[in-house]
Amino acid sequence: MTGTETWLEPFDGTDATILRELREVVARLDPCPADLTERISFALTVQALQAEVAELTSQPELVSRGFADDPAEATTVTFSTESVSIMVTVTPEGRDRARLDGWLTCGAASVGLDLDGGGTRTVEADEDGRFVLSDLPRGGARLTVHPPGGRPVITPQFTL
Repeated sequence: MTGTETWLEPFDGTDATILRELREVVARLDPCPADLTERISFALTVQALQAEVAELTSQPELVSRGFADDPAEATTVTFSTESVSIMVTVTPEGRDRARLDGWLTCGAASVGLDLDGGGTRTVEADEDGRFVLSDLPRGGARLTVHPPGGRPVITPQFTL
């Protein structure tokens, strides 16, 4: 063996030091996105459910109003897929709570609201597609709609 064939030698402390320094450089220059775990979880959920992902079709600010604004002001957003449209209105209920009124074009369906802080709230939309969730904590949320006889529909994350 010659001095240029060090790759044949067993892993040692020098190799560990080089890899540790390389990891530190990469972490500093190209850090992992803070929301990578959430993105992976969302992608796996969509894949597992074989769900449609709704596109935001109105209000690009994604319900991001602060509650310091006029407390009577509500914000409405619409999400759409080929099979269903979802319109939701977020209304403040005090400083750190919100109410979500929603309408589905598919009529009666099961609706789940996944909250960033953990937990899921579920409700059944009536035959006209209307549903209400109140006393919700502020923060990020995502809807999952289970239309009767259809594939689940998941919205992008929005802010309550």
